[in-house]
Amino acid sequence: KAPVVRGARACTVCRQAKMKCVGAEDGNGPCQRCKRSGSECIFEKHRRGRKPGSRLSEASKMLRRLEKGLSSAKAKSQTTDTPLPRAPAEGSSSGAYHSGEDAYSPGSSRFQNNELPPISAAPYQEGFTRPSARTDVDMDDDDDDETDRPGGGMIPLNAIRKERERNSYFRTILNPEVPEPSPPRAPPSASERSVSHASSSPVTPPAPPPTLGVAGATQLKDPVELGWLDDKDVRNLFDFFYLRLNPFINLFDPALHSTEYVRGRCKLLFTTMLMASCKFFKPELYDQLSGLAREFAVVQAFACLTYWKEPTDSHVWTYIGYAARMAVDLRLNRYVGRRGPQENEREFLERRNRERTYLVLFVHDRSLSMQTGKSWMLPDCELVRNAGTWHEDGGMPMRQEDVIVAAFVRLRRDAAEQAETLRRTFHGRGDRSQDHQLSLANAELDEWERKWYREMDRAGGDTFRHSFLKLFQLYVRLFLNGIDVHAATLQLSRPNKQALLMCYHSALDELRIVAKDFAKIHMLRYGQDSITVMTAYAAVFLLRMVR
Repeated sequence: KAPVVRGARACTVCRQAKMKCVGAEDGNGPCQRCKRSGSECIFEKHRRGRKPGSRLSEASKMLRRLEKGLSSAKAKSQTTDTPLPRAPAEGSSSGAYHSGEDAYSPGSSRFQNNELPPISAAPYQEGFTRPSARTDVDMDDDDDDETDRPGGGMIPLNAIRKERERNSYFRTILNPEVPEPSPPRAPPSASERSVSHASSSPVTPPAPPPTLGVAGATQLKDPVELGWLDDKDVRNLFDFFYLRLNPFINLFDPALHSTEYVRGRCKLLFTTMLMASCKFFKPELYDQLSGLAREFAVVQAFACLTYWKEPTDSHVWTYIGYAARMAVDLRLNRYVGRRGPQENEREFLERRNRERTYLVLFVHDRSLSMQTGKSWMLPDCELVRNAGTWHEDGGMPMRQEDVIVAAFVRLRRDAAEQAETLRRTFHGRGDRSQDHQLSLANAELDEWERKWYREMDRAGGDTFRHSFLKLFQLYVRLFLNGIDVHAATLQLSRPNKQALLMCYHSALDELRIVAKDFAKIHMLRYGQDSITVMTAYAAVFLLRMVR
């Protein structure tokens, strides 16, 4: 007898009763159970899939990773077959910045109006291919389970991912479609090459493959030794780094980290700082330096690798983990306090450099924990607990960068403790403990703002740094008050009206700072990845409130 081909082995009635379906093997008449009950005998295909709230098994997660790796490898192989065309020329500054004899150096008057010489076109303008459409912001398949846990939806990256999946407009903003690759352009003529300053240097070959081991590390060369950049390019890129990029991260001391000092101390750090500058000022060299920068391992370089990454780069958690473990192993968190009489100037600056590195890592660690919902890696220590006066221990006059580092350590440390307290009262909305804790958190944020505005004024802070402090304070306020709003949403109850107003005003003011204050002084495009996440989270929150 020929087998009957059907989409299911049992009708819907028998499947619901979890009993064997008998009498409908030929597929023509109803089964015995439907015939007795007078029900309609319907065969439906199984709608198999992951149910909401269920967890993926380890085997399913591994299969997803393998499938994703194969698809990304296939896409990468297709894109690498087509060479990237050069950026279109813009007057006399095609593909390079002007680097005349009056190049900027800290303290000169060339950039008193916060201006920069013309820079290369951004790598995502016409003539360049965009990165892959997978803008997962370091979200792996393992994060699927985090949205199922209580409070998982309040995590910024999870909220952004949900909004990106459900809303095509927001997905267009965060994750633009990949255009068709442009046909390769013909090689430029000799007259065209003479227009660009960058074309006067040797053609940059692809970065060498990573070499592991001590023996291989000694043979690696930096971009200057490879002929990709000359000394004037390096000086200009370092000046641009301190003018435009370091104000966002405050990781490096211009008095200590000169080009000669960084290059002689660590080639990885030297290459990584140049890589970050090339992303904006010489984008045609970014890919080569990005590959070269991953050959060594030091704390500051690993931290710097995470700030201006590509959207498809998912190594932030790994790099910060490396940097955190190395920082603890190297005892960078050893607390000394004020400068002793036995320390000379170089020893003092290097000790402050170690402390600054640990404190910035601490801020980054707590920030990643807040954005992703993962546990932080660096514990409290004496240096962190005394960070409130760390900016004063460097002597007078105080540095604006040191004020920001000390302020952010206090902000992230308090925010982490307050978030843990609010989460512990997540299920206890019957009493007013969470509302009381939320009022205390908002009062502490107000006090934080008043104190660190005063300290920034003492250090002679400019408009950008005041706005920078305010932006992060607003984000923390939005996150903490959003815990109460999200808890009320899950329990189908009315949220705290004060928390709702705090979220609305914080998100709106956060977007105003980014869209107006940063854009007005031409600093918006240089912000690190966390600025993008914070801005997107504020936009998502406002969209949800509108609905």
